[in-house]
Amino acid sequence: MTRLLISCWLLVLTGNLLQAQQARQFSFTHYNSKNGLASNNVYNACQDKKGFIWIATVNGLQRFDGKDFLTFRHSRKAPRSIPANNVAAVFADRKGRIWIINEDNSVGIFDTDKFIYHPIDVDLRVKKANMFFPSKILEDWNGKIFLLIVAHGVYELNESQMVFKPVENILIPKGWNTLEIVPDREKNCYWIGADSGLAKYDPSTRQLSYRQHNMSRDPIIDAFSNERNVGGIMPVKNSRSFSCNTWPPESGHPVLYWFDGRTGRTTRHIIEDYIPKTYNEIKGQFQQSNGQVWVYGLPFIASLDTIKQQLSILSQPAAQNVQMQFDQANNIFEDRQKNLWVSTSDGLFVFNPESQAFNAYYLLRPAMTKPIDAPVNSIIQLSNRQIWVGTWGRGLYCYDENFHPLPVPAPLDAVKDKMTIWYLHQHSRTGLIFIGEQGGFLKVYDPLTGKFMNGRLPVFDNRTIRQITEDGEGNLWFGTQGGRLVKWNYSSAGRDYTTGYEIVAQPGLVHRLYTDTDGSIWVATLGNGLYHIDHKTGNLIEQITSSGKKGWKLSNDSPTDLIRYNDSLLIIAANSITVLNTRNKSSRTVSLDDGLPSNTAYFVRKDPQGHLWLGLQNGLCRWNFEQNSFTLFDRRDGILYDNLTTGGAFSLSRGRLAFASNHNFLVFDPAQLVQSANPPDITITGIHVMDKPLPVDSVVKQGSLELTAQNNSIVIDYSSLQYLNHNQLTIYHMLDGLDKDWVKSVSGKAIYNYLPYRNYTFRMKSVNGDGRETESKTSLGIRVRPPYWQSYWFLAMMVFLAVGFLYWLDRLRMQKIRATESIRRRIAGSLTEDLTNSLSSINISSELAKTKLESDTMRTRDYIHQISETSNRMTQAMYDMVWSINPQNDQLNKTLERMKQYITEQESIHDIDISIDADPSIMEKESDMEHRYELLCIFKEGISNSVKHSEAKIINVQLRLRKNKLLLLIQDDGKGFDTGTVALGRGINDMKRRAEAIGAQIEILSEKNTGTLIRLEMGLR
Repeated sequence: MTRLLISCWLLVLTGNLLQAQQARQFSFTHYNSKNGLASNNVYNACQDKKGFIWIATVNGLQRFDGKDFLTFRHSRKAPRSIPANNVAAVFADRKGRIWIINEDNSVGIFDTDKFIYHPIDVDLRVKKANMFFPSKILEDWNGKIFLLIVAHGVYELNESQMVFKPVENILIPKGWNTLEIVPDREKNCYWIGADSGLAKYDPSTRQLSYRQHNMSRDPIIDAFSNERNVGGIMPVKNSRSFSCNTWPPESGHPVLYWFDGRTGRTTRHIIEDYIPKTYNEIKGQFQQSNGQVWVYGLPFIASLDTIKQQLSILSQPAAQNVQMQFDQANNIFEDRQKNLWVSTSDGLFVFNPESQAFNAYYLLRPAMTKPIDAPVNSIIQLSNRQIWVGTWGRGLYCYDENFHPLPVPAPLDAVKDKMTIWYLHQHSRTGLIFIGEQGGFLKVYDPLTGKFMNGRLPVFDNRTIRQITEDGEGNLWFGTQGGRLVKWNYSSAGRDYTTGYEIVAQPGLVHRLYTDTDGSIWVATLGNGLYHIDHKTGNLIEQITSSGKKGWKLSNDSPTDLIRYNDSLLIIAANSITVLNTRNKSSRTVSLDDGLPSNTAYFVRKDPQGHLWLGLQNGLCRWNFEQNSFTLFDRRDGILYDNLTTGGAFSLSRGRLAFASNHNFLVFDPAQLVQSANPPDITITGIHVMDKPLPVDSVVKQGSLELTAQNNSIVIDYSSLQYLNHNQLTIYHMLDGLDKDWVKSVSGKAIYNYLPYRNYTFRMKSVNGDGRETESKTSLGIRVRPPYWQSYWFLAMMVFLAVGFLYWLDRLRMQKIRATESIRRRIAGSLTEDLTNSLSSINISSELAKTKLESDTMRTRDYIHQISETSNRMTQAMYDMVWSINPQNDQLNKTLERMKQYITEQESIHDIDISIDADPSIMEKESDMEHRYELLCIFKEGISNSVKHSEAKIINVQLRLRKNKLLLLIQDDGKGFDTGTVALGRGINDMKRRAEAIGAQIEILSEKNTGTLIRLEMGLR
């Protein structure tokens, strides 16, 4: 999200000239229509129990989580939407309900779980009462909710009926038009401001006090007995003081009053005295939790010094080209982080004067009325605690320890505005102050004697003196633009700063000189890397460059700053960071890939807590070296000019650090920025499934979310709800079951385009700059239901069906096995029976033939003929059995061929004409062994009977297919027989037995002298 950051200057008007010119800056974060606000015209804002900010604008109700704005507007298609877009007021009560007053003169509750609106009835005294701005909702110490309709009355919420009803008349004096009502939660009373004056109502005693009727004998009532049109009431917390504002009819301007409860004195303030020739109105007052009082209205915000009774208007320094501009401030409230939210006609301004650790200072001298914007190159704190600031082209500036401007020493007064200073250094042993300048000028000031040298020494070759450092023996080292490294030998020169200079080396343009703990000198150069010089001999110990041996080299040949971290590590700033281990001669690079906010590190300083501070092109970075965590601070945190690439970094008293820039200098106490407390929990602020928003509060309250197989794409928005901790927290998320490790947040969103079907737990945590994590990690259970064909019940059913199907197949297989065995047993039994009968017949016939062989030759011949027929029949039966068992004969065309073969045999033996007619469709049908065998036996028995017994000449055989049933018809023209009188022989009974065995139907029709018809209907398998 793009944020417009605006900085404002607070001129503390105290009468003390030095304090009046102290140039401390406040930093504002500005939200307007360009970065998410629904409208620039904001009436007021509040914070709910969860930490969200709710904003009433002329173009809808908004919820803000520090990252995104969620807007709610009226929609004709949504009957539960807010009734009007112009929201006059928003209020959060103790129960977490969000109340809003709407343009259509309605009031209601906005459900933050379901995002729907519930209207609340108002029993109006005056039907045409204007409920719109500046009416408001308020809550007293008992949690009672009131609705103030300005100039019409006060209404109390009946919680059981959920309707606002007029309060009892005793609360307000009769005939007074109420302009303001404020519950006093410390005194348990109500203060009423009206057109007729100020009143106080005590519900415990039911006493109403006002001018000339002060039943409670309250000195505040007496102090304001002559005032009319009272508004902006503010009972001061933890005191007996009181503030309000009035607009007397006879006056052309509003008046702010302060009643001091300790002294009983009333102070009067007129805004025109502070912003002359400007029309103004006072809209209200606000007291912070720390006691600071703010006054706001048209067109100003001001702080009130309650001790000295002076107003300080927030205004913009001339040095800045952007301003905090608005026509009217409508409201101020303080969130739970102590941030102040100012609702104005030009959006929302957020700042925190209490916790702002960074103070940006512009250049000031005593008696100057406007600060100066100029490049700052060097900052030094002298032994007398004074702070000197050297600039490029704008001279020298002096301050006390608290940055109140001081006059420069008299000897420097003539040149104070003419100097182009690159570096300031105070010699530790003599107290001399050395000033290195452009063009090789060296100025030396002696605070003890007041002597001042201003000149050029030949040793510097008229080149800019960029750097000065001091070794452990009191020698000074100078680095120049021309590339010379010059040494001032203290022991040989004594206090004579005009002699004792010598050229030690020419390493190239010197960016930085640094004295190591052992007294040796490190020289950071432009293009030639880092030089290490022996301070005693001036000899080069080593030169380290980017092309050095592996494991011992720089990341860049133009380092700009360096500092000793501990006895083994040296930290070098050169866009990226090089960490040199001077003990084991190893190095490593820290860059953007390792967490550095940007590869633009120019200056580095170590604070008393052991943290490293890096001056970047886009802000100030704190590096927790042990945790390897980086925290970025920029304009949103009070750094008015956050391009910290020029000047340098410097240490001051009380552990403070100072960084110079092209426009001002930054001073801060690193101890105030130590994040020892646990970082805040992370809040889920939005859930979108398939790009459709869900009521996030309802989902979070349930603690779980269930998705379907068709809706398994999810986006989760989350925020720390920390509104001014812009880059100081690192947020991580992880989806247990999918993510293998914590994922660092980039946009405050977790995006999962496809979630496989299983259960997940979505977790979040935040980590501050000191590496501390949130104690409790926010979590949300997510279950993705599989499609029904992948659900457990469906899979179980499929397994059950599969097992059942396999069981059915096994049963079918066993049935087939048993059926085959049954067929085999039946065929074997039938064959055994036929063989037994045939063999018995043959045996009997042969025995009879033996006995009649000699006595009765004819009879013997008959017996031998019977033996021949029986053996032939037995042979045919065995052949048919073998043929039917062969699986190659399953198709009916094979059966038809066997039938035709039998017909041919009979026609060759007997004088008879046998024809057979079969449907062509029969050829493709199949039949099992049993049906095929029995069909053939019935056919042969029918043909045999017709041939042997009917004396037929013609036999017609037909095979027809009727609905998967085979129809066999055998018809002859023989003599026939009477089926009613003739006993059935062995052949007919055998045919019936075989038909019954295969479930077929057989019918034998015959008449004498007509012929016989055998009809068989058999199912095919």
